[in-house]
Amino acid sequence: MIAKLDNFSEITKLPSVKSRIGDDIFSLFGKFRLSQTLSRLCIEKRCGYSASELIQALCLFKVLGETISSMWYHKFYDLLQVGKNCFYRMLTRSSMDWRRLLAVMAVHFIGILRSRKVDFYKGTSCFILDDTTAEKATKRGERVSRVFDHVISKCVLGYKVQILCVSDGTTTIPVDFSIHREKGGDGSWGLTAGELRKQFRKKRERESPSMERLMEADRSKLDVAVEMIRRAWKLRIRPGYVLADSWYLSEKLLRGIIDIGKGALHFLGMAKMGNTTYKVEGRMKNAVELIAKYERERGHECRKYHCRYITLNGEYARTGIAVRIFLVKYGRNTTWNIIVTTDMTMSFTRAFETYQVRWGIEVLIKDCRRNLGFGKCQSNDFDAQVADITITLMTYIVAALDLRFSEYETMGQLFDSMAGELKKLTLWNTILECIEKILGNLIETLGLNIDDVVAGILRDNEDNEAADETIFLAKALADYRRTNRSNCLTSVRHVLNAHG
Repeated sequence: MIAKLDNFSEITKLPSVKSRIGDDIFSLFGKFRLSQTLSRLCIEKRCGYSASELIQALCLFKVLGETISSMWYHKFYDLLQVGKNCFYRMLTRSSMDWRRLLAVMAVHFIGILRSRKVDFYKGTSCFILDDTTAEKATKRGERVSRVFDHVISKCVLGYKVQILCVSDGTTTIPVDFSIHREKGGDGSWGLTAGELRKQFRKKRERESPSMERLMEADRSKLDVAVEMIRRAWKLRIRPGYVLADSWYLSEKLLRGIIDIGKGALHFLGMAKMGNTTYKVEGRMKNAVELIAKYERERGHECRKYHCRYITLNGEYARTGIAVRIFLVKYGRNTTWNIIVTTDMTMSFTRAFETYQVRWGIEVLIKDCRRNLGFGKCQSNDFDAQVADITITLMTYIVAALDLRFSEYETMGQLFDSMAGELKKLTLWNTILECIEKILGNLIETLGLNIDDVVAGILRDNEDNEAADETIFLAKALADYRRTNRSNCLTSVRHVLNAHG
């Protein structure tokens, strides 16, 4: 790492760096009680370095924008004295239940807000469903396939990552996710038979969390989405709505949501202006036919959002599921859109404002890609893909807590600040190491006694500020090399003890 020393005044801030980092990063992880969570879930390591330390370090690597390999090259920025293989083994552990860990982090986030007298469910609280593409560089990755990326409108090599978030209208945090591959029209996963045979494989226990995630890759995203919502509901994450785009609107999802919440959880999402029919006043009509029939007699103007809308009560596609339909035309556009909800009492204005919360997941995915390297893991092991995405989302949750109660304006500024502080800590440790070497060489060359030198400074110096700086430096050196048994640092500790 190359330190920028153009502004010498920055060095004067170094004595406060450790305390700032403790407040801004490390203590944030402490609020989530990661070690206790791992122990309770029976996924803490029984030997070697603790899983909580390794996971925290991996999260910090994400903040710095570094990989395990690059962090090893930089000696982990003096954060850990551990080999890189420990991290690789952590990422590929088949027994690691990353799903439960991420969900518990989300539960702790809501609990922390409650402890600060903030009711997460007081306003517009919602589950949000969406998927995104994690592009990969190799066809040898386990369960990798060609998937359709709707952003660029073409197929790419990689995975589809489906994410479930929860939002209170202010903060959006991830709760669960699933990784999928797409079979394609011909059932070949977009690869040749030879390419499929060369993909990475490994043995897993049948009942392991790793095997569950692997089998999930070939399941329907709608089925998995319902299960994710059900698991979150059982953890007592209880928002009022499930928000999703038009792809998710289906009988399967609607029935799943109704069954989960028993009337307390509702769907709200966009629908396609296609051939889907709705039973209104006893007749089946698609969206275009509903507009033609009801625009004049039931059309209203919304001055607040400058749009025209039609509100109808009906039934979704002969399923017997009651829905409220909002047909919307914005401004001078001639194109209509359709919003559907299972909340039959919802007004258009509330539906419009609530659906806007869905964009929180788009911001989350964008921030994770830009600042945390979302989806950039190129390991062939499917377990490592699951672990990498989980660590990315865990880091986002920790940063979101800081963002909630800090003065930062954007998530990007927050990550830049965190990374800068970690690098300042590296510079501070480097300076301490240089001071230690210089001090040792002076003592050896001049034949001085460090006890007498430090004690004399503390006793004879009338400048209290200079004495305080000497004490601080001695404490910093002792803390930096706590396990070092050199005569120099041993003497420093003796002097500190003698002077309280």
